[in-house]
Amino acid sequence: MTNPFVLAIGINTTKEEKLKIQEKLKQKKITLDIASIKDILLEIEDNIPKITIKDKDLVKYDYIWIQSGWNTTHMAYLLHLYLKSKNIPHNKVGINRTKLSDILSLSLKSISVPNTFFHNGLKIDEENIQKIEKICRIPCIYKTSLGSLGSDVFLINKDIDIQKTIKENGKYNRYIFQEYIPNNFDYRVVVANNKPTSVCKRTRIKDKYRNNVALGAKEEFINLWDVPNNILEIATKSAKLLKLNWAGVDIVTNKDTNKDYVLEVNRRPGLTEKSSEVSAAYRYIKGLVKK
Repeated sequence: MTNPFVLAIGINTTKEEKLKIQEKLKQKKITLDIASIKDILLEIEDNIPKITIKDKDLVKYDYIWIQSGWNTTHMAYLLHLYLKSKNIPHNKVGINRTKLSDILSLSLKSISVPNTFFHNGLKIDEENIQKIEKICRIPCIYKTSLGSLGSDVFLINKDIDIQKTIKENGKYNRYIFQEYIPNNFDYRVVVANNKPTSVCKRTRIKDKYRNNVALGAKEEFINLWDVPNNILEIATKSAKLLKLNWAGVDIVTNKDTNKDYVLEVNRRPGLTEKSSEVSAAYRYIKGLVKK
C-alpha cells in the first residue's frame, strides 16, 4: 500500500501525544487523521444509510482504526456494520447490538425502516435541526436510545419544538429522530425459530401516535392466516437477519401509501396471559429442550 491514509477514531490520549504519533507516522509516509467517536452521525433516508464523522469522508481512507470505551462500544459496532457494507478496511470491534444497529442492519438488507437521524453528541445545533427536518420531516418522532414500552417517545409537530423536547426529556440520553408513519394500528409478530408463531394487532385508543399496550392500546390476537403474507415475511426475514430465534417484530403500514415498515425488533417481547404469545413461548421452549 503506497502512502496509506488512515483514520483513527477515539484515540484515548492527549492532543500533544496525538501530534507526536502523527509526526512519526508521517516520516514513514503514513498520513494519520483523527476523529472523535462522539461526532458520529447516522442518517437513513429512503432506506439508504449513511454514516459521517464531521467533515471526514470515510470512503477515502485506506484503513480505519476504531477505539471505544465501555460506554461507546455500541457506536463502534454501529460504525463497523457500515464500514463492512462499504468494504472499508477496519479493525475488529466487539458486538453490541442496539435499536440503532438493528435499524441500520435492516436498511442495509433493504428491509424498510422509517427515515432516521441520530447524532452521538448531546448537543443539537441549527445544522442538525435542518437535517432532521429534511430527513424525518415534520411531524416526526423523537425517542431516547434507551426507552422501552413507549416511554421516552414524543411526537414533534413543529420544528421549534425539537430543541425544547430534547432539553425537557433527553437528559443525558442520546436522541434518535425518525419519520412518523401515519397509521391506524401496528402488528407485533412473534417469530420463533424462523417461523411466525403469534400476531397481535395493536390499536391505540387514547394516545395520539403510540400503539403500545403499556400505554392503553387495545390488543387483538389474530390467526396467522388472517395476517397479510408480506407482514409475516418481513417479520421472519427481520428476525433471521438479526440472528434471533425468539423476537417480537413491530411492523406498521403507512395508511396513505400502504407501505410496510419495521419499527423495532424486540429481544424479549412481553407475553400476554391466555394469548397466542404464551402458546408460542411454550412451543419454542419445548423445541429447545428436545434439541
